[in-house]
Amino acid sequence: MTFRDIVGHRRLTRLLMRAVHSGSLPQSLIFAGPEGVGKRQTALALARALNCLNPAVDDEGLQDACGTCASCGKVGRRLHPDVVLVEPDEGSIRVEQVRDATGRTAYKPFEGRTRVIVVDGADLMTDYAQNAMLKSLEEPPARNVFVLITARPSLLLPTVLSRCCVLRFAPLAPADVAAALAGRHGLNERDAQAAAALSGGSLGRALQL
Repeated sequence: MTFRDIVGHRRLTRLLMRAVHSGSLPQSLIFAGPEGVGKRQTALALARALNCLNPAVDDEGLQDACGTCASCGKVGRRLHPDVVLVEPDEGSIRVEQVRDATGRTAYKPFEGRTRVIVVDGADLMTDYAQNAMLKSLEEPPARNVFVLITARPSLLLPTVLSRCCVLRFAPLAPADVAAALAGRHGLNERDAQAAAALSGGSLGRALQL
């Protein structure tokens, strides 16, 4: 998935696209917002844009991945060696997982331009794990970007929050949810609109209805 494929959040995706093109992207980011609104997809779109072999830049200076090159394909299949996804294991993210991920930053990216470490469910990091990440968030080595994804940013340590640029994802508009359900998931218009109305702005929730 590329930035242009993200449902909603146009302001945030344009901001990220412009930052990628200008080289001004912060190296420590938090994507905060409700569950199921596209935070993880946006993080992976960012990883693609940073490592795409054939990136495109439009007249507004917005850079996006092509979505079809070998690098983009590897990100989609979770096979790219420089896109590291850290997820909860048995209900939490342990210090060992964080140390394994941050330890990779001591080396240059293996084949991409930028290593992207995505922590999905960052609020489930133990306090030890969060503290183990502090140094990397404060002074990330060159060519490394951290993206912490959370629906509960208040559970992150203040020291973690203070070291990151926080991007806040709002609930999706019902029209955007309905359009995605109809266009991408094959629901008829009536069912799509009904699910969107009950989704609370979460495409993930709408798909479970």
